Amino acid sequence: MKKVFGCSMVVLALTLMCSLAIAADYPEIRGTWVGKVRMIKSDGSIITSKSAMVINKQDGELFSGYKAWFAENKDNLITENFKGIIGADGKSLYLAEAGEGYTQGFITGKQSMSLYYLEDGRKCKAISYSMERIHFSRAFIDIDKDGNKTVIRSEIVRVYPLNAERIMKEADLNKDGKLSKQEWEAWKKNK
Repeated sequence: MKKVFGCSMVVLALTLMCSLAIAADYPEIRGTWVGKVRMIKSDGSIITSKSAMVINKQDGELFSGYKAWFAENKDNLITENFKGIIGADGKSLYLAEAGEGYTQGFITGKQSMSLYYLEDGRKCKAISYSMERIHFSRAFIDIDKDGNKTVIRSEIVRVYPLNAERIMKEADLNKDGKLSKQEWEAWKKNK
C-alpha cells in the first residue's frame, strides 16, 4: 500500500511539474500590432482598410487590450476593448470583444498573426486581419526632442501614441516619471 501511495505521489509531482513547465511557454504577445483588414459586409461589399491592435496586458495565456481603426468616413478613430486566451498549443488565439462577436486566429510567426472574425444575424459580416508587430526602432535622440537627456510620457506619445503608457510603466525602472537613455535602451533590447 505504501508503494502505491508513494508511486502515486511521484506521478502527481511529475504531472504538476510538467504542467507548470508547459504553462510557462506561452509566447510574449504584448505590443502594438498593425496590418491589413479585409471585411465582407452583409450586402456583399468588400472593404479593405488598416487596423491596430494593442495588447497591453498578459499573464501567461491570458491577455487584454484594444483594437483601433478609423470609421468608414476616416474621421473618427474607433476603439474596442477585448480579452483573450492563447490556446494550449501556444499558437491559437481566442478573443472576446467588448461589443458582440468573437475572433479566432493564430500566431503565424514571432512577429505576425492572422485573426478571423465572424458575425451572424442582421449585421452578418466576416473580417480577416493580417497583423505584424511594430518594432520600437526609433533612437532615444529622436524621442528626446528637448535634448535634456531624459524622455517623458508626452515625448513618447508623439512617437508611439498607442504605447506610451505601457512603455513608461515597463521601462521607468526607478519610477521617477522619466526615462534615461539607459532605461530606454534596456527596455528596447527586451522587445
